[in-house]
Amino acid sequence: MTLDVIHSALISYYRLNEEEARGAEEDLSVWFQRLARRGGAGHMPPKLLRISLLSAACQYGRSFQLWKLGGEQSADNSLNELLAREPDEVAGDLDRRFEGERS
Repeated sequence: MTLDVIHSALISYYRLNEEEARGAEEDLSVWFQRLARRGGAGHMPPKLLRISLLSAACQYGRSFQLWKLGGEQSADNSLNELLAREPDEVAGDLDRRFEGERS
């Protein structure tokens, strides 16, 4: 389920295309596997691991889209509003969405 939320965020929120989203997901998978192998990660609550992954996905999507825009504003005002938000804030929204879908 978390992977669906991440894919949806990268495509719908951050406006990455399918190829860009797949590349992001591969990078995030490697990052998350390293995080999970670290000492102590096994003691982290699943919710904290999920929020960490969502936050990393939002940071990735935001950074990638800002790079694509080259410092310019997008013609899409909703994208500009999203890019103005902190990735952790967006990740919190996504986590609440995830929790709502699980209920």
